[in-house]
Amino acid sequence: CVGAKLSAVDLVTTGAIGLPAVMCSIGAGLTFVPWFGAKMGLPPKMSSLIAAGTSICGVTAITAVAPAIKANQQETGFAIANVVAFGTIGMLTYPYLAHSIMTSSHQIGMFLGLAIHDTS
Repeated sequence: CVGAKLSAVDLVTTGAIGLPAVMCSIGAGLTFVPWFGAKMGLPPKMSSLIAAGTSICGVTAITAVAPAIKANQQETGFAIANVVAFGTIGMLTYPYLAHSIMTSSHQIGMFLGLAIHDTS
């Protein structure tokens, strides 16, 4: 298959760099977003849903977390709308931003992989 030529060394090397970056990104999002949501006066459950959606994988994370924290439909709907709106803006603008700021394909790929949380 053309383009699918990753060696085990490539996977281990990228994983050694990528895994700590992903862990830091998720940890920062799950810490910062609820704090910022509280500062903005959002309900704690809504902030938690937005944090999960932003930090993990978008709408899927929100729909998985909502029943666990007993969020109502309004909180869940607002969180989904927020994450989809900002995810769409990011998906359309971050590639241009990354190419204007970063020089290597590896840096750009790492940035886009961490920054774009949802492509739906």
